[in-house]
Amino acid sequence: MKPSKDYVPILYLNKLFFTLLFFVFLGYLFLVESSLAQDNLRKAEKSFRDWSVFISKEEPKMCFIASQSIKGEAFRNNQKLSSVNREKGTLYIVKIINKDGEYEGTFYAGYPLQVGSKAILEIDNKEKIVFFAHPSPTAKAEKDHAWAQKFDQKKLITYLKKGSKAVMSAISHRNTVTKDTFMLTGFSDALSELEKRCKLN
Repeated sequence: MKPSKDYVPILYLNKLFFTLLFFVFLGYLFLVESSLAQDNLRKAEKSFRDWSVFISKEEPKMCFIASQSIKGEAFRNNQKLSSVNREKGTLYIVKIINKDGEYEGTFYAGYPLQVGSKAILEIDNKEKIVFFAHPSPTAKAEKDHAWAQKFDQKKLITYLKKGSKAVMSAISHRNTVTKDTFMLTGFSDALSELEKRCKLN
């Protein structure tokens, strides 16, 4: 199923071609992931406080940990909205098969994101990782997700291991700003369990 993982890091300002190539690849990958996640969020292999481990039982093999937001807020014109029609935000860390210690971070917003927009994950009010929405989405999974860049993946894992809370700020296709709060308790244990359980054989 999987195309090559050796894609070129995104450089948004002057390498549009590689940006599009990157997102076409990730869109394909996370169409599968999104389907697995929605089907299996009730079937975690094991949970560690706020984070759960998921291993697909069928091909193509997909392994990841996930956590749903404990609080979701929405703002329009700097005014907090009393309610919005959306699912809970979910943060995924997907293990790259056959590569020890390599992961991919993605955010499921629960609504269509503004095309090509940035989503900012802030850990403990000090460290930040930028996620990007798809620049030309067609499938629903492409519209609802944002992805961290390849060269930020190691920093993302390091920050999440050390942190206690992370807040994802994103922009919907209707220009609504959302903020999803994720707790990081159990993240390191879930990641260690993922490494133990995610084996090809």
